[in-house]
Amino acid sequence: MGKGFRPYAEYDGEADAIYVRLTEETVTRSVSIDDARIIDYSADGGVVGIEFLGVSGAVDLRDIPRRPTVEKLIGQLGQDIKIFV
Repeated sequence: MGKGFRPYAEYDGEADAIYVRLTEETVTRSVSIDDARIIDYSADGGVVGIEFLGVSGAVDLRDIPRRPTVEKLIGQLGQDIKIFV
């Protein structure tokens, strides 16, 4: 992992989605928690990123790994998005 990588969140208004990237590892597997949340994993089972769909209603962070970091990154987007924990 490169020293310059920093976790980040990206908002796509057209898709009504947020992607939170936690590491620069390669995604080898994606698991849907439900219709609105998908977790990407690396080969060693680490969480690489999390995709949230339909975020104009709210973002559900229940059962999300690394929740404090994910919540902080979403908050830094400056969007008016409700977060449930």
